[in-house]
Amino acid sequence: MVGVVLAGAAWVMLYAVLLRATRNSPDASRFVGEVVYLVPIVAATALAVYAARRTRQRVATAWRLLIVSNSLWLIGESTWAVYSYVSPDGAPVPSFADAAYLLSYAVALPAIVIGLGLGVLGRTQGMLDALLVAAGAAAIGWQTLISPLVPSTWNAPALVTFLYPVFSVSIVSILVAVMLSGSRHVPRSMVIVGTAFGLAAVTDGAYAYLTAIDRYMSSSWVNLGWQIEAVLLCVAAVVAGRRAESDQPRTLDPDLAFLPAVVAVLAVGGLAVADLVLVGRLSLVTLAVTMLLLLGLLVRQVVATRDRARLTQGLRTAAITDQLTGLYNRRFFKEMVDVEAERAVRRRLPLSLVLLDLDHFKDINDTYGHSVGDAVLADVAQRLRREVRGSDLLCRYGGEEFVCLLPGTPAPAAYELAERLRQTLRGTPVTVAGMAEPILLTASLGVATDDPGERGRVDTDALINEADQAVYRAKALGRDRVVGSGQPAPTAADPVTDLPPALVWMADRIDRALGDRECAAAVSRWAFRTAARLGLDEAAQRRTAAAARVHDIGRITCLATRQPDRPGGTGRPFDPGHPTQGARLLVELAARPDLAPLVAAHHERHDGTGYPYGLAGTDIPVEARIIAVCDAWAELCAAEPHLSGASRKPSRDELVRGRGTRFEPAVLDAFVGLLDDGVLDEPVCFAEHPAAPPPAPVRDEQHTVPR
Repeated sequence: MVGVVLAGAAWVMLYAVLLRATRNSPDASRFVGEVVYLVPIVAATALAVYAARRTRQRVATAWRLLIVSNSLWLIGESTWAVYSYVSPDGAPVPSFADAAYLLSYAVALPAIVIGLGLGVLGRTQGMLDALLVAAGAAAIGWQTLISPLVPSTWNAPALVTFLYPVFSVSIVSILVAVMLSGSRHVPRSMVIVGTAFGLAAVTDGAYAYLTAIDRYMSSSWVNLGWQIEAVLLCVAAVVAGRRAESDQPRTLDPDLAFLPAVVAVLAVGGLAVADLVLVGRLSLVTLAVTMLLLLGLLVRQVVATRDRARLTQGLRTAAITDQLTGLYNRRFFKEMVDVEAERAVRRRLPLSLVLLDLDHFKDINDTYGHSVGDAVLADVAQRLRREVRGSDLLCRYGGEEFVCLLPGTPAPAAYELAERLRQTLRGTPVTVAGMAEPILLTASLGVATDDPGERGRVDTDALINEADQAVYRAKALGRDRVVGSGQPAPTAADPVTDLPPALVWMADRIDRALGDRECAAAVSRWAFRTAARLGLDEAAQRRTAAAARVHDIGRITCLATRQPDRPGGTGRPFDPGHPTQGARLLVELAARPDLAPLVAAHHERHDGTGYPYGLAGTDIPVEARIIAVCDAWAELCAAEPHLSGASRKPSRDELVRGRGTRFEPAVLDAFVGLLDDGVLDEPVCFAEHPAAPPPAPVRDEQHTVPR
C-alpha cells in the first residue's frame, strides 16, 4: 500500500517535471501530453479489474462500473492523442473523444452513488439530507460555474462544452451530499474514488474556463489534475483489492445531522448575495432554489420529528421489555404496580399479585445448557400469556421468576388463576428442538392480595414481599403448588432441594393412594423442626427432613400388588419390607446412599423390638429416631382427622406412653415440647380424592391362569 502511494506521488512529480522540461519543444511536449499522459489511466483501468474481482456486493458493482468508466476515459484520451498527431488543429468539437468522455462521466455517476451508498442510506431522513446538500451544492455550482458558460446560441459544440461543467457539478454535489448527510462506514476505496472525481470536477471546471478564453494545449498544467485523478483511482483500486471490501452497515451520525440545513441556508444566502452584487436583484433561479430548499427543510423537519418519535418509542419499548420472552420486565412491573395501587385506592378495589418460580430450573441449565433453558423460558412465557386476561400485567420478574399483576381481582380469583397457571405448566412437557425427550416442568406459586378498604392505601412493598414469602412456603411444602399469603405459615421449611422431583412426586402419590391427607410432607416439616430443637447441625437437619420426605416410598411395592378386593382403609397397611425397599430405591433412583440407612431404620424401636433389623438405642441413627416419632404422630392424626389442637390430648398421651420403649426419651421430649408450644401444623387435606386402587385384570373364562 505504501509502495503504491509512493509510486503514485513519484509519477505525479515526474509528470510535472516533464511538463516543465518540454514546454519549449512542441514534439516532446505533445508526446508527454498525449502519450505519457495515458500511463496512469491504463494502470487505473487494469487495477479496476483487480478490485472488481477482489471485492463483493455493492462495492464490486461500483468497481465494475468504474472499469467501464475508466475504459471509456482511456478510449477518449487515446482518440484525442490520435487526433493531435494526424490533425494540425487537433480533435474537432464534438468528436468521438467527446462522446467517450461524456459516457465515462455518465457511468461514473452511478458508480459513485452505489459505492458511496447514497442510494442505500436506509432512512428517509438521510436521503432528504443528501438531497438538500446536493441541491445547495448544485445551486452554488450553477451560479459560479455553469451559468457563465451558458452559450448565447445552442449548437453541437456549445452543447458538448456545456455538458462538461454540468457533469462536474453533479459529481461534486453527490460527493458533498454523501459526506455531509451523516453517512458513516463508507468503504475507504470509495472515499478515495470520490476524492479523485472531486478533483476531476475541479480540473474540468478549469478546462472549461481555459477553453472559453484561450486554446487548450497538450502541455497545459490542467493535465496535472487529471493525472492526479488517475493516480488516486489506482490507489483506490489497490485499497479495495487488498481489504476485499464489501457492504458495511450504514448509520446516521447524529453529530452531522445539522450540516445539511447549514449547507442549504448558506447556499441560499450565497446565491442571494451574488445576485445582489452582480445583477442588483434576485434572479428567478435564486428564488426557485430558495423555495426548493425551504420546502426540503420543512419536509426534513417533519420526517426528523417522526423518526425521533419512533426512536423514542422504540427505546421505551426496549427499556421495558424482556428480550428473551417478549414480556414486560421487572422495571416496568415496578412502575405499574404503583400505578395500579393508586387506581385500586381510588376505585376501592382489591389488587392481587401472583409470583411464579419454576422448580429446579437450575438443573435444566446444568443438564441441557443455557440455550435450552432460554427456549424453556420462552415457551413458559407463551403459555402464561395465553392464560391471563388482557387487563392483567404479565412480566418476567428475573431469572426463572414471573409475576402477574391482577387489578381489581380478589384473593379467591387470584388463587384460581394461579392454580390454572400451575396446571398449564405441568400439564404438557416442553418440547425443545433437537432434544430427544420433552422436559417436565413444575412451578411454585405465591398469591398475595391487598384490599385498600378503610385504610385507603395499598402497601406495594408488603404485597410483593407477601407473594415472595408465599413462593418460599410453596417450595418448603414440596413445590408444584400454590400458596396464598393468607394461609398459615408452615412450622419449618422443607429443605428437599436435592431430591429428584419424580421421587418427591412418587411420595405424594403414595400418600394420596393411602389416605386423604399428606403424610410425607408433614413428617418432613416436623422432623426438620425436631432436629433443630435437639441441636443438630444444619446438615443433619436437612438430611433428616430429606429422609422423612421419602420415608414411605418403599410402599410402592405394596400398592402395586394390593388386591382389588381388599379395601385400602384409612391407615397405612403393615408392610415390614417397605423400609428396606425404600432404602434400595434411594440408592438406585436418587443416588442418595446417605439417606438409605435413615429410611431403612425409621421403624426400629428404642427397646430393640422394631423391624427390619431389630436395632436398639444409639445403634439407630438419630435421624431415624426423629422420623419414627414424627411418623407415629402422623398415624395418630390420620386416625382422628376431625380433631385438632388441644382436642388431640388423647393422641398426645398415647404417643408419650411409648417413651423409653418405642421412642428415645430425648427425641420424644423434644417433639412433645414443639407440640405443646403449638408450632407444629396439621397435615394438609388433599383437594382431590385419593387415587383409586388399580383395576383388576380381565380374566378369560375359558383359560384361567393361576396367580
